[in-house]
Amino acid sequence: MFVFEYDHTNYRDLMQAFAAALGVRIENDRLQYPQNIALGFAQLVELQGSVQAMVFDLAYKEGNRLKRKKINQEFYTLWFTEVIAKDAVKIDIDDDPYHVSNSSFSAALLTSSLFDANYEMAAGTRVKGINILLDNEWLAAHLGVDSKSGLLHKYLSLKASRITADPLDLEYKKLIQEIIELVNGSGPFKQIAVQNRVMLLIERFFMRMAVKMETSHSDIKLSREDISRVMEIESLITRDVFNPAPFIPELAKIVNISETKLKNDFKSVYGVPIYQYFQKARMRAARDVLETNKYSIKQVAIEMGYTNLSNFSTAFRKEFGILPSELKQ
Repeated sequence: MFVFEYDHTNYRDLMQAFAAALGVRIENDRLQYPQNIALGFAQLVELQGSVQAMVFDLAYKEGNRLKRKKINQEFYTLWFTEVIAKDAVKIDIDDDPYHVSNSSFSAALLTSSLFDANYEMAAGTRVKGINILLDNEWLAAHLGVDSKSGLLHKYLSLKASRITADPLDLEYKKLIQEIIELVNGSGPFKQIAVQNRVMLLIERFFMRMAVKMETSHSDIKLSREDISRVMEIESLITRDVFNPAPFIPELAKIVNISETKLKNDFKSVYGVPIYQYFQKARMRAARDVLETNKYSIKQVAIEMGYTNLSNFSTAFRKEFGILPSELKQ
């Protein structure tokens, strides 16, 4: 197992130390992993002010354990990650364990350098996402919050509740995938486009956090285990939206809970019923494919399982307010 401990508060320094531990060199702010450890990369992105982001897309060939040691200097890491694993993913924040015993995990998580943090993933794990490093001054200037006495302090004091892990929904995942594609691409506006989407991730997280904080006085009805099960189901049904979603009884059996509880918990976390969420994911995927201009509307409809082109167009318009033909004009 590859083990790496760090206490850096600068991603450029962290990348240099990590590259040295892996025995590789950094080129154009990109660390390409040695193939015996993982297939994939980590890319440094510098944003405005002191904000830095690390974009990564990896398939581990060897077990991996990262340990961030707490320090007195206060920084925050906004962690957006999608994980598909054969074995459990273990995450510990300040000795508060998050043991993900399922095969999927996707969440946005805010942690502080004042806490220890441990991440462990087994060989065969696929992980992609973005880590964003923020300091107090930037947060105060852009969010109007004070980490000592305001919103962040309250947030971090509730780290054992579900509020610390915001499940990645379709909008989060779309932004993450766009960022990964952009850092792997080229073009005159690449840097601006990446920065724009990273800022959208930050904005969306803190807006959702603020809403949760306003209602945090109410009882939390779902446990961490409940949230974990729901995130596993969300990842499962969106992994391949071009195939029909499994039936509710099958999904409930996978996570070992009743059908009623699964339906209620899923709607509580993601805001809509399971199949409505799945349909939204299908239509978003269809739109993404159509926007490439590589396939006809008929080809996309057939790939989505529609035998009637009119039914596909109706479903598409219901989701986006326009017909597929208007999108391709």
